[in-house]
Amino acid sequence: GETRHRYWIHIADVDRYAPRGSKLLNVAERRGTSLYLPTMTLCMFPPNMSSEIMSLHAYEDKYALSLGVELNEDGSIIPSSVILTPSVISVDYRLTYDQVDEMLDEGVGYA
Repeated sequence: GETRHRYWIHIADVDRYAPRGSKLLNVAERRGTSLYLPTMTLCMFPPNMSSEIMSLHAYEDKYALSLGVELNEDGSIIPSSVILTPSVISVDYRLTYDQVDEMLDEGVGYA
């Protein structure tokens, strides 16, 4: 049979720290998004929260929302494989945008 691989995408579960209806969430909703610029970041949440308790640091248990998918050989998602679940994760390493850009420039991750 065909070999399948499950891939997971994790984002911090900010609802744990900024519940619906809270002042913190209201401010974040007005800002709409975090903006990552080459020389600075404009955070949706206060910087100390964005870069600490809401950030997925290596080797720290963090609340997250996790999306699991399996891909067909052409890279398309197998619809019946999709899982979205609250989770507690501990990442082994954290890549910066610069590190990912460098990896992509070098072809890391491409077959």
